Amino acid sequence: MSGYTGRSGIGDYTSRLEIGVSVFFVISGFLLYRQFAVSHFDHRDSPAIGAFWVRRLKRIIPAYWLAFIVVSYVLHADQVHRGVGALAVYLGFAQIYSPAYAVSGITQAWSLCTEMSFYLALPLWALLIGRKRRDPGSQMRVELAGLAGLFALSVIYRAVVLQAHGTLALTMPNWLPGYADLFALGMLLAVFSAWSQATGRRPRLLWHPSLPWVSWGLAAAAFIGVSNIGLPLTPITNSPVGVSLLRQTLYGLFAFFIVLPAVVGRQDSGFVRRLLAFKPLALIGVVSYGIYLWHEAWIELFLRWTGDKLFTIPLVDLVAFAGGLATLSAAASYLLVERPVLRAKLRFRPVQPAAPVTALARDGAPGSPVPSVAGRS
Repeated sequence: MSGYTGRSGIGDYTSRLEIGVSVFFVISGFLLYRQFAVSHFDHRDSPAIGAFWVRRLKRIIPAYWLAFIVVSYVLHADQVHRGVGALAVYLGFAQIYSPAYAVSGITQAWSLCTEMSFYLALPLWALLIGRKRRDPGSQMRVELAGLAGLFALSVIYRAVVLQAHGTLALTMPNWLPGYADLFALGMLLAVFSAWSQATGRRPRLLWHPSLPWVSWGLAAAAFIGVSNIGLPLTPITNSPVGVSLLRQTLYGLFAFFIVLPAVVGRQDSGFVRRLLAFKPLALIGVVSYGIYLWHEAWIELFLRWTGDKLFTIPLVDLVAFAGGLATLSAAASYLLVERPVLRAKLRFRPVQPAAPVTALARDGAPGSPVPSVAGRS
């Protein structure tokens, strides 16, 4: 929004920072599926579906509803349709299913709508995959076959809807099937983590001290690659189907290799663990969901109050103003609303998975740059 991408000379790279959404989807796939995968390999009862859904709703809904109401009806920092029906669409995470609503309300919440549909579908997927007790080897084959099929169906879905015409074609790529491949990559990491814990097997290559650097090097290669395939610099601009599919694949590889070092390897030492335990980063992670919800509203108000225009704003000014106020808003939301709700007792008693074995075993909300310590309760 500052215009830095267009005037910096490195716009091919800065315009691809939207890649963070793919990282969040992969992290969600890992964090949320791991508890189910552990039960599949350890032959434990699966986590209660009702308890899982209640935890997810407690984590997501209060902060989002608060942000939407304040941003839309107090600050008037976004455009919304009026009426009870429209309010139900926004509060029900349904705006991505209607072109009329897709670019209204808290527009960045399109990814939250996709995430919510993943929350609803995941326990049902886990119930299907884990309906029979199998030895670890057989279960691993079932898990891998299922995830391969899910990945392939997602690619086929995107290829079809990207060639479709009509208004729905503008929103259908953002529906859950369009991003199931990214969730599947995170679920793959969860499956490997659970299998490793159940069998005690740790491939030497994946526990080598140099793995984080190799993995992040591959992530860098994917990022450089996707930045040089001719994608447009401006957001919400269509690309040829082949280019769009290649972008999704490279985004997925980037996210996979970014997350991989936090899943495998020694969990009690190493650079990755020290980085994730760095207190300022952890504190940002706690309120990062709120930052995700509030930042665009403060950008809009910055433009309104200063009279500046989009794509002409000094980047430092915009980041300082919007970033600072978004962080303050997020902190207030967390302390006054989110944390009290998260600490409230559940009506269900979930089955506890095995002790976390990874640095990512702390849950985060969509939009979080690092996993949040405020996740499951």
